[in-house]
Amino acid sequence: MTTKPNHNSLKRKLAKVGKLPVEELAGRSQLNIDLMKDEFDVVMRNQIEELTDLLQAKDPASIRTIYEMSSQIISSASFVKADWVSRAAQSLCEVHEIMSAGKWDWEAISVHGKTIQLLASLDQSQAAMSQSLLEGLGAVVAAKRA
Repeated sequence: MTTKPNHNSLKRKLAKVGKLPVEELAGRSQLNIDLMKDEFDVVMRNQIEELTDLLQAKDPASIRTIYEMSSQIISSASFVKADWVSRAAQSLCEVHEIMSAGKWDWEAISVHGKTIQLLASLDQSQAAMSQSLLEGLGAVVAAKRA
């Protein structure tokens, strides 16, 4: 007994969207995502440079901007799957919030900025180093909480 292929109209419509095969559309979508990741990587690195400049200036008027820039880095880093950078920027936001309620400490903020720069330069094979750096930032946050 042979089975007849199912060529109903719904199956044909699902197989093609806009007269292009679904597989081709998926490939094009992935290419667009990959191109966007490259662009977001550049954006993230530019944001890190901007943050570094803000931190070096140590201008009290830039305190709010530091938090905003850290939040932007979280978004960009998340898109390009730079998880270490994202976690370090989250830690910077956390220590920023803690210190905004009390005494501001440029050194704690600066350590976070330098660590974000370093993490952005590491590749995936350096996971142990990245984890150690993130643990160090966690210790800074814990010290500021105390």
